[in-house]
Amino acid sequence: MSEQLTELQQFFGAYFNQDWPEEHATADDIIDSFLLDSSKEVIMSVKNEIIDLINSYQNESDFLEKLLHEQYCYYYYPHEWTSGPLWLNHIIHKFDSYLSEKQNQ
Repeated sequence: MSEQLTELQQFFGAYFNQDWPEEHATADDIIDSFLLDSSKEVIMSVKNEIIDLINSYQNESDFLEKLLHEQYCYYYYPHEWTSGPLWLNHIIHKFDSYLSEKQNQ
């Protein structure tokens, strides 16, 4: 019996899969798509799991391995970001901005 995927694994696996460059022009477009598709509860769950992932950071090579093999993320952030935690903090910022805008509507 296989284990159920976490919300974070579902986020990365569904949105940052092998075909993401064919579906979206940028990583930010993918994040925006996820935000439009997801409930506040799912967004908050993914955000909390991202924070846990950032807190587990030890070095870049291990972090890249963890993103690919444990989280199923096929986005290679070093092309645009100097570190994994920096990119993940950017995602958190986008989540927070989106949730703040929705709350003010």
